[in-house]
Amino acid sequence: MELIDRYVYAVVQKLPEQQRNDIRKELYGLIEDMLEERSPLTAPSREDVEQVLQQLGHPSVMAAKYRGHERYLISPALFDSYLSVIKIVLMAILLSMSVVFVIDCIIEPAPILDHFIDYLVSLISAGSQGFVWVTVIYAFIDYGAHKKYAGHGDMSKKWSPADLPPIPDPKSQIKLSEPVAGIIFTVLFTVIFMFGSELIGAYRFHDGLVTSIPLMNSDVIGKYLPFIGVLGALGVMREVLKIIVRRRTLTILTFHICLSLLGLVFAAILLNTPGFWNDDFLSQLQAVGWAPQGGEDYENLKSIWFAVTHNLIYFIGLFTIIDLVSEVYKWFRIRMPEESGATTIR
Repeated sequence: MELIDRYVYAVVQKLPEQQRNDIRKELYGLIEDMLEERSPLTAPSREDVEQVLQQLGHPSVMAAKYRGHERYLISPALFDSYLSVIKIVLMAILLSMSVVFVIDCIIEPAPILDHFIDYLVSLISAGSQGFVWVTVIYAFIDYGAHKKYAGHGDMSKKWSPADLPPIPDPKSQIKLSEPVAGIIFTVLFTVIFMFGSELIGAYRFHDGLVTSIPLMNSDVIGKYLPFIGVLGALGVMREVLKIIVRRRTLTILTFHICLSLLGLVFAAILLNTPGFWNDDFLSQLQAVGWAPQGGEDYENLKSIWFAVTHNLIYFIGLFTIIDLVSEVYKWFRIRMPEESGATTIR
């Protein structure tokens, strides 16, 4: 019966991955025995099923019984996901910090030992911050879920099996590759801006020497590092929610919209901060022999530089709008069949 399937699904989704199959079988067997005891001679009715499920209790309560005594920073229901995200974040940090290290060594090849020591220090610092942020994010999500089901929200009113949400359509589920790619991109962007913004620029290789000309003023960016870190953490949190829920919901869509708009506002403030761009970029290009002033190459570079510095925020805004329209469309596309059918998943 569908109601039993929905109940079992709601219970096992709150348990660690490695326990789900065994407990799923055990639950089906337990429910079958209880139904047989209630109506041994006839097929169980829907009323019989509802009474048995009410006797078993709320899915969160049943899941808690299987988990045992709960005193966790990260509960078993989320721990597997937590370890996976920790690995992804730390690998992304290692990759981005290694890129910064290699570029540093290419630009200034002499003090390799100094570069390596700085690399290790920065790697430990960034890795520690990543570990702490992911742990805080999971603890916050876990605390919210525990608070909801331990005396608030759904548990504060009388529970009925009819309240069980339907098993989600596979078409509404989020592919794991999407949030994983989102975490990697967010971490790379955050780490490079926090630890290597001065390396973003133009490079000239001549006579075995490498000359770098930064696009931005790292001193100005340094004033915004706390905000960049917080935005990065919120970006990871958004992807973590996708990994945990694994389907498109109104909560995730709302969070995505708010974070995207917040990022757009921050980008507008940052790009319009006086001194953000390297005002000497063109003259430094000329100093290394690129595009002498007065020539056609210089005018082309000048036009490109003007377009980038004055119009980048519009490109970011356009990308943000396209992304938001896409996410809203995906959510409405899966919501419409739900509204024509049974209960809408929130």
